[in-house]
Amino acid sequence: MDPVFKIQGELTRNTYNQVVEQICSAIAAGASTIDLSDVTKVDSCAVALWVEIKRNNANIEWANLPTQMETIADLVGVDIQ
Repeated sequence: MDPVFKIQGELTRNTYNQVVEQICSAIAAGASTIDLSDVTKVDSCAVALWVEIKRNNANIEWANLPTQMETIADLVGVDIQ
């Protein structure tokens, strides 16, 4: 498997469960980086996803975080840098 897993489309409360399943499967298959460059829309669930995955998989790298996600993280006091 490619070590980079690319999330596409929305990362919102409507897609959260599906994206969690996809990421967990990708990590189990050997992914070490989650790329958000193709994410078109985020809400606070994107930050919740980052926290959940990071808590359980501290070595996972994140790439191309959307500006909206960084803004939300700043507002709620989560350092996603």
